[in-house]
Amino acid sequence: MPLDFPTIAVLGFLLCLGIAMGFSLLLLVLRRQPALRLWTASLWLLSVSLTLIALRPHLPPISSILASNAAVALSGVLMLYGVARHLGHRLPAWKPVALSIIYLGAIAFFLLVHPSLVIRLDVFSVFAVLLNGWMTWMLLRHAPPAQRTSCRLAAAVFGAQTLLYLVRLFLPVAPDAGEDIMRAGSPVFATYLAGLILELARCFALVLLLVERMLVDLQRLARTDVLTGLLNRGAVLADGANLLQAVRRTPRPLALLLLDVDHFKQINDRWGHLAGDAVLRHVADVLAGCVVDREHLLGRYGGEEFVLLLPDTDAAQALQCADRIRGALRGSPARVDGIQVAVTASIGLVIDAGREDMARLLGDADTALYRAKAEGRDRTISAAAVPIT
Repeated sequence: MPLDFPTIAVLGFLLCLGIAMGFSLLLLVLRRQPALRLWTASLWLLSVSLTLIALRPHLPPISSILASNAAVALSGVLMLYGVARHLGHRLPAWKPVALSIIYLGAIAFFLLVHPSLVIRLDVFSVFAVLLNGWMTWMLLRHAPPAQRTSCRLAAAVFGAQTLLYLVRLFLPVAPDAGEDIMRAGSPVFATYLAGLILELARCFALVLLLVERMLVDLQRLARTDVLTGLLNRGAVLADGANLLQAVRRTPRPLALLLLDVDHFKQINDRWGHLAGDAVLRHVADVLAGCVVDREHLLGRYGGEEFVLLLPDTDAAQALQCADRIRGALRGSPARVDGIQVAVTASIGLVIDAGREDMARLLGDADTALYRAKAEGRDRTISAAAVPIT
């Protein structure tokens, strides 16, 4: 089979069709990936566009040219939205839509009013440069810290596509091509072939984006308490040990609060375990609202116990924080099936003295918490201070 433009057009169609089918099968497994839905739709539209290009000798020229360009424009917009969705970047809808309308208007003008294959190829190249450059910028500018590797690799592929179509702007079109893209000449043929190779690379880059995103999600789930959404016990112990080492290198003070929901067993016995779960979620929300510093570490220690680590916090500040937490809980009862359930908590407080590890600090806080329970609940007791009622 000779390696000419019509042959490459058919091979390009088959390649994109296979990729679109592969992404569709992937979508059956990863249904909760909104970006994947957009990318899959984009690839199917690209396959439609390449189908129309491959069949152009057998189709009405004007309608096939307009339809293929409309498909490629919508394909590019969906790919752009997919990248933005994957990155969590809010993309104004009117910008890519306006760009597509301008692109299609220019294609229609230089097809119907002032026919020119050369200018249409340049218009397409400018459109491709803007879209691919836009996606490259988003991948570099808005990449989540935990996903920078895949975003940078994907940005390299999109950047290569941007460069390819930028070069294509300056390549000559065969003088005898007329309005037939199949006779546009070797330079255009070479860029078409390079574009197919980069399209394959782009699909691998999209898969890599999904894989790293899933790995990050799995790691986050492994560190997250399912019920409350806070850090789980293992993550609290690991991150707490790291935080403890960090503050000691400076050195800085660190306070640890161990909180226990009062009479939680009675809540479960009276309203049921679902109500108890609702109370725990409510307590977690209140605690999260009291955490104002990103360096503060908050997690569920187990059962109805929560732990909060406060770097740069001395004993007086920690007691104020504990009092604020208890006041917030008293002032905002949980709601269970429309019924208000009063919630209070006892807190054990310990200040790092620079000699103990994380386990010993938690043990000291637990001892103080036990005293708070024994002395009437809804109070804070420090391992080295008098109770605050």
